[in-house]
Amino acid sequence: MSQEQKNTNTKPIVNKNLRTKMRLLYLLVVLIGGGAMLAATINTQVINGDMWREKAKLREVTERVEPARRGTIYSSDGKVLATTVPVCDLCLDLGTWPKTDSHGKAVMKNGSVVMESCIKDSTKFNENLDQVCKILHECFPSKSAKYYRDRITAERKKAKPSRCLYVERRVPYSQWATIKHLPGWQNCVVTKTSEGSVTQYVRAHIYGNLGENTIGLHYKTAKQEGYTGLEGYYDSVLRGQDGLYRCRRLTRGIWLPMEEEGIVPDEDSILVKRRVDGQSIISTIDTRYQDIAQDALSRSMEKFGGQRGCAILMEVSTGYVLACCNLTRDTMGRLAENLWSNVACSDRYEPGSTFKAVAMTAMLNDASIGLDTSKRVQCGGQKQYSPKSGIFSDEHGYNTDTSNLAGVLAHSSNVGMCELAWQYYRNRRQDFKKNIESIFPFGMMNPDISAPETRTRVVDLISDRDFLNLSYGYSSTVTPLQLIAFYNAIANSGRMVKPLFCREILNGSHNSVVEPIVLNEAICSPEIAKQMREMLIGVVEHGTGSNIKGTTYGIGGKTGTAVPYKDRSIKNSSFVGFFPADNPKYTCLVLVENTSIAGREVAAPVLKRIADCVVAFDKELGSVHLQDSGRVIRPITVKAPRAQVERIHQLLGIPFITADSINTTPWVCYSSEREGYANYQTPKNQVPNLQGMTIRDAMQLCHNVGMKVRFTGQGKVVSQMPKARTRAIKGGTVTLVLKP
Repeated sequence: MSQEQKNTNTKPIVNKNLRTKMRLLYLLVVLIGGGAMLAATINTQVINGDMWREKAKLREVTERVEPARRGTIYSSDGKVLATTVPVCDLCLDLGTWPKTDSHGKAVMKNGSVVMESCIKDSTKFNENLDQVCKILHECFPSKSAKYYRDRITAERKKAKPSRCLYVERRVPYSQWATIKHLPGWQNCVVTKTSEGSVTQYVRAHIYGNLGENTIGLHYKTAKQEGYTGLEGYYDSVLRGQDGLYRCRRLTRGIWLPMEEEGIVPDEDSILVKRRVDGQSIISTIDTRYQDIAQDALSRSMEKFGGQRGCAILMEVSTGYVLACCNLTRDTMGRLAENLWSNVACSDRYEPGSTFKAVAMTAMLNDASIGLDTSKRVQCGGQKQYSPKSGIFSDEHGYNTDTSNLAGVLAHSSNVGMCELAWQYYRNRRQDFKKNIESIFPFGMMNPDISAPETRTRVVDLISDRDFLNLSYGYSSTVTPLQLIAFYNAIANSGRMVKPLFCREILNGSHNSVVEPIVLNEAICSPEIAKQMREMLIGVVEHGTGSNIKGTTYGIGGKTGTAVPYKDRSIKNSSFVGFFPADNPKYTCLVLVENTSIAGREVAAPVLKRIADCVVAFDKELGSVHLQDSGRVIRPITVKAPRAQVERIHQLLGIPFITADSINTTPWVCYSSEREGYANYQTPKNQVPNLQGMTIRDAMQLCHNVGMKVRFTGQGKVVSQMPKARTRAIKGGTVTLVLKP
């Protein structure tokens, strides 16, 4: 047999053996794989079945949080100060994609693929683009309408426009909804992104930055998160309790309430923890007074400068803070509410002369020295008490040999206060310190708004300089809120109450009223408190605060100008006082830090402006006929329509006195010589004299002679051009300058 035949006969045998081995190998692999799978199945379902079933349940069934609605903060006059509102991120789907038929194939037209977009009508989209940009600019004034238009237009021109362009975040819901429903915009406004819904709920201050610091803001840092102000102090009341519900996942991102076996799904069957919305609170802040205080303080700081300032208005009997304004100048020189540091509650400063009332009250309280208000001491000039004490002098131009305590306080005599301290407490310095600490709220509990912890103090009175400094407002640090609490106690016959910022907590039918908290039932006797009030009234009537005297209701208080040792060129100017003088109902403090002008010029007029408005708003005070030295104060109008003047007198309950026996003209003018209103004949073909008139009446007189009016400023007319009694030109213009 040839070799070729042998090879032919053995080949089938080799192939058969190979196939047999391969079959056995495949069978072995299947048996091993099947055994492994069976073992894994047994391990999963039997041995570790409970564990994997629990993990699967956690992925498909979970407890979802239903956030509680945060309570609202109201003002004492019924306005909403802070509440939770929905905002939306404005995202636009500007992308395009090929249009497909029912079989998934691209639709062709004229040899090109037809493209689709969420913008179904480009013409209407472009027509409403300007309106959308205008809405966004009104919501975010720092960005122009052109900015939004350029951004949207540039994105649309790209080869592959974004399917989710974030145009602006946190757009108010009402504006977002307006944009979404504009023709051409309905489909391109995205309602849900990969991050979830574009709608979220944020805390909003309805009145912008009005009292924003006192109301409080949310903050988040790497170490902590929380709220400031009222939001922080009453967080446990406002935040409520989040709800927990058992839910099953339907699809990605969609969860439905899960019913239990055999139970019809209802709220109780899926409830783990019921949601409890936060309670609302009524703050003591009155938006009218807050607005008045902020406007008066900002005007003064714009005029005189100052880095930081505050104005506090408090009710004497209850301690309710009706206004608390905090302003700070930023790096651009603009004034705004200080959001992260409450000047009124946390700023520690040496008060200066406003502290003299504290020292004097402490001395009058000390029965061991028998100090009387008739006591006379040296005032004015200069004096040195020891080689190391330095030279003490007065800077108010008040120079007399001696004066009683009222004169010392009225003219803010540093020498006079040093004389009293040196005479009675030179060898009893710690007694002097203890007397002051016993009547001043250095250890006053934190106010009911979240503010940084502040430690006020009196230094150890070892040196003669420190000891004497304490008597007139140095060697001690206080906060504005502590200082106004002391003056409020003087106005309240010695009873010191805690400054409060919350009036009531709303809890359905069981509302909780925040009652006044007494810190010290009597810091002094009612007699001493009365003596201090009389001396503080004297400060305004014939002392350093005389620039605000002459009000019909009366103001009592003390000026303060503290000069820091580190920089003698700057001052902390303040004024704190009470009104009405005879029966105080309100206490007010004004502080402007880092200014170059004394408190008499900077702070005192602010308090007067606040007091004028408060008395005008207060019906109880306004209903009383205001008296001045037994004579009824009558409103005086330079020129005005007779009917309006008579109406004002009628409302005030004051007789309308005329200087002429016969009333023949519709206009009247006041005659100081005849102490009454005389007939006023409007001039013909002449420019009328408009000095001292309101803009409304001045415009009416000008229109009577056929002339137009242009004016600047506010208040009453102080100058005019052309001058009075010149020839009136029909259609001409009278330019007026107004000032308060």
